[in-house]
Amino acid sequence: MRKPRICYVNPPVLLKRPVSELINKLSQKGYKTSLLIPKKLFRKRDVSLHHSKLVEKSKIHTYSTINPPFLSSEQPLPLTPMFCINTFRALKNNDIIHVWVPYYLTSLKIILMKKVFFPKKKLILTMDTVPGYSFSMGKFWDAMFKTYNKLFGWLIFKTPDIITLYGKSMIPYALRAGIPKQKIRVIPTGIELEGKKPSPQTKARIRRKIKKELNIKPRTKIVLYAGLLIPRKGINKIISIADKLRKEDVVFLLAGDGPKRKEYEKQVKKKKLGKKVLFLGWRTDIHKLYQASDTLLLPSEGEGLPGVVMEAMSQGLPSVCSNIPCIPDLIDNNKNGFLCNK
Repeated sequence: MRKPRICYVNPPVLLKRPVSELINKLSQKGYKTSLLIPKKLFRKRDVSLHHSKLVEKSKIHTYSTINPPFLSSEQPLPLTPMFCINTFRALKNNDIIHVWVPYYLTSLKIILMKKVFFPKKKLILTMDTVPGYSFSMGKFWDAMFKTYNKLFGWLIFKTPDIITLYGKSMIPYALRAGIPKQKIRVIPTGIELEGKKPSPQTKARIRRKIKKELNIKPRTKIVLYAGLLIPRKGINKIISIADKLRKEDVVFLLAGDGPKRKEYEKQVKKKKLGKKVLFLGWRTDIHKLYQASDTLLLPSEGEGLPGVVMEAMSQGLPSVCSNIPCIPDLIDNNKNGFLCNK
């Protein structure tokens, strides 16, 4: 019996970790997979993330996009016919289409094309958060997301055969958004472990090496953040915490990038925290940063089931996180980490 062909739709420019790991696992089991993902205009597909290599065995379809400069969040808009061409090919040549997040215009178009041209194809929709419900983006954007759900809920929530959520704590918010209860499945994400847990000696050696690279004193404590540099992730809070602890022997490492990076760098410079808050960009050796750090900090406003917390836990690094939906599915407060009010 032929194994079904599966196409994964990754709406943002940066490849989502769960998408890459699913593709990798299925490819190892002999499934034929493909990936539909945008890229920035006149640039190659972004491969800066440490999990980007996991999709090498998959057939990759790209399309050029721009992100409107007036938007604070990512919304890649296709500029060429390749989006429609590759979407049609993906729908035609695959048995299952798995779309991540319905709040991109490209996701909306893909779901519509599936409904009109390929109604018998299987469609899975995965939602890591429910904006406007599971977390707030401010009154204006909350109202926009709720309006979007009312206008297009008949399409984005009724067309998929299954809608998956990362955690049980997300179900009440999904129901409030209008997702049919019978379509909801809770499927937590996992992580691809980076080999064996390092010995204390190896960890100490890596710690010394990282501190030497970043010009950090031997006894200085390290607080690590890893992920996108966007408002929802609480980067302003990290800068504020660093400001309050400016006299303490601790540094904050921000491993990641995003559209607001320059703005955050200006804040750090203005507060004279240049030696306190270090911007590292994306790192392919993120597991070494976990081993070199003392604490992971994730003061996010909204999350799915954060892989960064799972990765930190696998390396024995304690986490301090916001007490928001899905994170309590991972962290039992005061036992294997700490949950804080926003």
